[in-house]
Amino acid sequence: MVTGKTLIDRFERFAPKSLAVPGDPIGIQIGDATRQVHTMLVTLDVRPEVVEEATRVNADMIFAHHPAVFRPAHNLNYADPQNRMYGDLMKHDILVYAAHTNLDRVAGGMNDWLSAALGLDEVQPFIESGEEANMGRIGTLPAPVSLGDFVQQVKDTFAVRGLRVIARDLDRPVQKVAVLGGDGGKFFRDAKLAGADVYVTGDVYYHTGHDMLAADMAVIDPGHHIESIMKDNVRALFITWAQAEDWPLHVVASQLNTDPFTFM
Repeated sequence: MVTGKTLIDRFERFAPKSLAVPGDPIGIQIGDATRQVHTMLVTLDVRPEVVEEATRVNADMIFAHHPAVFRPAHNLNYADPQNRMYGDLMKHDILVYAAHTNLDRVAGGMNDWLSAALGLDEVQPFIESGEEANMGRIGTLPAPVSLGDFVQQVKDTFAVRGLRVIARDLDRPVQKVAVLGGDGGKFFRDAKLAGADVYVTGDVYYHTGHDMLAADMAVIDPGHHIESIMKDNVRALFITWAQAEDWPLHVVASQLNTDPFTFM
């Protein structure tokens, strides 16, 4: 048998908590890490429908990228859907663990997976200083393409129906690409300074978009949900570790789309 603590300790050898941005509420969210884990569900978000999925697959543990408890609860009144979700997790004795910015920053983690999906070569970090140094990645496409063609590549790679593009010219050639999953708009100047022709990130704020245009930095915003790439990749990590350690562990990637946005 294997406990939640053993699984967490193994993961944190790969992506130490020390890599997380200060204040990021990572780690154990709910539950008892000493419990035995037979089945783990890997998900981007912990939402009520994900908890239902976890109960259907008899998961003892949920491994999430986005923390389930991002903001402190002021009460546990079940009239609030978020509180009811916490109650359901406790009722079913499901251990919940989150790896957020430590998974973003670690070599071989989130932003390397995104870079690989886009076919980038010579990948390296592009944010050089501050608490979020090494968060994003920059690399090169095998050959230059037009920005318009690269936009289509991003749509196809991440299976998004729509995205936002901030650029004055879709015909301009691009080859050097910066990537940061999640909300990375504030780092567009770092991407430009690193020599990126285009920056792929999510959740770009309206006024930041104006600043990007003024700086002539082409940006593609395919949304925050592209980080769901972590589900299959984290699953693969735990399967590899389980085989190496002979753990009787079943790892399931969530099949749910938790993107709150629908493109019409």
